[in-house]
This record gives sequence, structure tokens and C-alpha cells, in this order.
Amino acid sequence: MMPYIPQELITEILARLPVKSLVRFLCVCKEWYALITDTDFIKLHLKSSIETNRDRTLILNEDEFSPPLRYFSAVQFSKDNQFRKTFEIYKPLQNWVISDYCDGLVCLHKGYEKLEVAIWNPLVRKYRKLPIEPIEEPSCFSSAIRFSHLAFGHDPRNDDYKVLRVTEFYMADSMEFEVKVYSMRSNSWKKIDEQWPNKEICCQKLLALNGDVYWLAADRVVQDLESILAFNLATETLRLYETPVPPDDDQFTCLDVLGGFLCYIVNDYLNSDVYLMKKNGVESSWTQIFKIKQHVVCRDFEYFRTLMFSTNGKKVLLEEHQECGHTNLIWYDIEKKRCYRVKNRSFPYVFMVATCIGSLLLLDGDNVIDPRQKKNKGKRKR
Repeated sequence: MMPYIPQELITEILARLPVKSLVRFLCVCKEWYALITDTDFIKLHLKSSIETNRDRTLILNEDEFSPPLRYFSAVQFSKDNQFRKTFEIYKPLQNWVISDYCDGLVCLHKGYEKLEVAIWNPLVRKYRKLPIEPIEEPSCFSSAIRFSHLAFGHDPRNDDYKVLRVTEFYMADSMEFEVKVYSMRSNSWKKIDEQWPNKEICCQKLLALNGDVYWLAADRVVQDLESILAFNLATETLRLYETPVPPDDDQFTCLDVLGGFLCYIVNDYLNSDVYLMKKNGVESSWTQIFKIKQHVVCRDFEYFRTLMFSTNGKKVLLEEHQECGHTNLIWYDIEKKRCYRVKNRSFPYVFMVATCIGSLLLLDGDNVIDPRQKKNKGKRKR
């Protein structure tokens, strides 16, 4: 006679398992399928993944000049912070590039005149293409130069995942913005009529964190006056923050996320200073956590991004970009002030990194069909 296992205990056990196992367990029985695909269980599993840092995976987006671009996966070991040999993962859509990532979901985009966007979960191999939303040019800007920026994040107030699209229009001395937000819950776009300040975006990408989207902006009148703009995904309002230190013409500044905090990085020819906003939305909480001297990393590094802390919190994984175009991953020891390059010959020469955690979100999406698997199945049948 089989021993009785309470449903609560089964739920607790399954919530601690990696995504790969849970996807296989969908076929065990109808009861387990209903449990694993339940919204409350997916939230419970995501919470457990975040707390335990489970299924932490790096997606290396090959960043060469000519397509097709490839994605490589590198899984972090939990004890010694090492990475296994990468393997190429099949993209749901060809020649799409990574815009942003949140809670195990990756935001992809393609195109310029007709910007297409999709959300992808690499671990469950599901994706969803967003409805195409036309870019509406302001009046008198029919021949303007335009740039579109995307950010993808979670709105905790409404428990919704959203994409923010900001399009800048430039013509002569004039500038206008078009801002729209996509909601996964309603599967629709909405135009934002909030009055935007006369500041131009001066960073490569927008950054989503804790329900806000951040980016660096420069005053159009006083070009050296840099500040941080934040757009709240729930209230759809803007807020302006000061940077922790005044910017300089000879410095390269950028925003990132580190350990769940907003991170401000200042790179110059000699040093790189890293600041964290220890309390969300509180400017006085900016704290410099470490400084990297140029010679400690390498002689020709151009800039770096912060990716994650090590399991003991004493090291930081950095994405290092060299002037020659080469990309490296390095561990920086905060206490010893030393760098250790991650040696992995399977890494592509130039890449950008997206960090993913174990997540069952988007289980109801479309399947990613890899044609290489079809060929292998056909060969086995013969």
C-alpha cells in the first residue's frame, strides 16, 4: 500500500525542484500538470528560485557584425562559481536580439521601421510574440531621425509583466517622445501621455528594477548635466534622480543592476567606480561599494557591466569589454581587490550577457521548435 503524502508537502517538494525536472513532470498525471501550471505554484516556485539562486544561467548573446546571431548558455556552479562548457541554444526567432530580461523571461526585438517584440523563457522553451504596435510620429516630424528604446520588467502592484517602449524623434533643434507600454496581462499596448522633460536618453539601454524603468538622461541645454530618469510601471509617472557623483566629459557612465539594487558605474582611463542605491528610490543611500583600477583588470578594457555577486557575496561577476572588441567574464574580489578571468574556450569572441533564473512563467506560450531536433528524430527513425 502506497503511503499517503499530503498535497501541501508535494507542493513544497516540487517548488524546490529545477525547471527542467518540472517540465518533465508535466506528463506524470493530470493532478501534477494542473499543480505545476497553476498560477500560485508558478509564483511560489519563482520566489524559491530567487531566494536560493537556483537554475542561475547566463545567456551569451553573440554580438558580431553579421547575422545570424547565436545564443550560448553557461550554467553557474553553486559552490566554486565556475561555469560549465557552453552549448548553443536555439532561438525562437531568427536574428532577434536581446533587449532586457526579468524573472527568467527574456525580451527580444527585431526591426527598426516596424519594431517587433517577443518574450521568451529559455528554460521552458516557450515564447510569445507581442502584437505589433505602430510608432506614431508627432506632427511636423515626418522626416525626423528616430531611436527606439525598450525595457522589460515586473509591475509588482498589479502583478503584471510590461514592456516600455520609448521613441525619440529629432529634427533640427527640436525633440519629441512617443511612449507606449505593453501589458502581458491584457496583451495590449497603451500610449502614455505623461509630460516628458526636455532630456535626451544618453545610454545604450533602459533598465527595469522593482517596478521602475531607469535610464541616464542629459539636459539638452546643459549637455554635461546628467541625471537618472525613472518611470514607474504601475503609476505610469516619471521621477528624476541625481547621480551619486557629478559626471565628467572624460568618463563613460552606465546603469546596471547588482544584487537587486540600482547600480551606477563610472569608467575613466584610470579607474572604475561602482555605486549602489542601497534603498530603492532614496538618493541619499548611494554607496560606493568598490573601485577597480585599470591595471588590475587589463590595459585596454573600455568598460564593464556588473552581472551578479558570487555565492558568498565577496566577488562580483563582470562583463568586460575591451577596446579591441573582445568580451571577457571576470570575477572581481572586493576584499583582495583582484580580478580573476573566467577561462572558457567555448565562449564566443564578442557577446552580451542576460542572466536568467529558474522560472515557469510563460508555460502557456508557443513552443520553440528546433529544426535540428526534427532532423535527429528522423535519423533515429531510419
